[in-house]
Amino acid sequence: MPTPTASPAAAPIPAGYRVAVVDMRELVRAHRRWPEIDALLKKIATVERRLASPPPPPELPGEAIGPDLQAEADRLRTAMYAELDALQAQLRARIQAFINDLQAEQEAKLADRQRELTAELLKVTEAKRDEIQRELDRFELAAMAEYRIPLANLRLKADVVGVTNEEEGKRLAAEADRIQKDRDEKIRTKAQALEKDLQEFSQARNAEAEAKFKAMVTALEEEGTARVRAKSVEADAEFQAAVKQREQALRQAMEARQKLVAGGAQTQIRAAQERYARQLQAEGARLQAEMQALAGQRLRLEDSIVAEIRIEIATLAQERRIDVVVTQAIAHPGAIDLTRDLIARLKRS
Repeated sequence: MPTPTASPAAAPIPAGYRVAVVDMRELVRAHRRWPEIDALLKKIATVERRLASPPPPPELPGEAIGPDLQAEADRLRTAMYAELDALQAQLRARIQAFINDLQAEQEAKLADRQRELTAELLKVTEAKRDEIQRELDRFELAAMAEYRIPLANLRLKADVVGVTNEEEGKRLAAEADRIQKDRDEKIRTKAQALEKDLQEFSQARNAEAEAKFKAMVTALEEEGTARVRAKSVEADAEFQAAVKQREQALRQAMEARQKLVAGGAQTQIRAAQERYARQLQAEGARLQAEMQALAGQRLRLEDSIVAEIRIEIATLAQERRIDVVVTQAIAHPGAIDLTRDLIARLKRS
């Protein structure tokens, strides 16, 4: 499981988009079945140490092995263990560097996608706003033309026919005011309807952008998990191959050294070494099988725990009206941290 890291500043996301973050590593450790994983990890570590530290070869027949030969065997074995320890540390560092690069790559992809979605949303919204403005302008012109004749008739009646009395003048002015208000109200109603259309259009485009971003987050998380797992399997295979190679080199070195031993003890020495080689091979095969079985148990248990946690995440996200929940491996500034709340839910389960 990759160690979470902080994310760089992300690009703006569509308005109204709510993001939450959880620490999957901490959630897994808080799960009620974590002790089972911890026990498996300890067993795996024990097997790894046994693979890296094969049993010492048997003592050679009395007079055949002198102090110098035993000292040489000890020196070679110590050197082999040191090489294996260094290789194991190198592989761990390589996997961590791979995880760091993968996180940076995924965060860059998310930032680029956010910028693209924001630009697309702004573009289509501006285009829709311009379209609505043109439609409103056309409607206003048509309304002005529609009411121009009634207003002109009233003015003509007042100017040409004349107003017989003050009451008639007031009536004509009131009629002109009513016509103008009716025209303005019609234009205002149209403008409100068009504004509502623009809001609905913008909300629909926002929903599309959010759905696209969610899909990319999910795809990147699945891809990242698969790539880290594959890298770990590759590193394990490389380490096991190194163990076998160094064991073989140690046996060859010991055999070469033992050839210097004179007399009839040579046959006994060779037989003892062959037995030792067979024992090493059998023990190595047994430990490899045990390692694979433990790794399979751990993977199945982790998948089961992660599945339960994802259900709790989805439930809490729905309750809190969260649109997207990401892990701290791909974090986002301003995101709501649900880790503590989820731990509490897991402990109540």
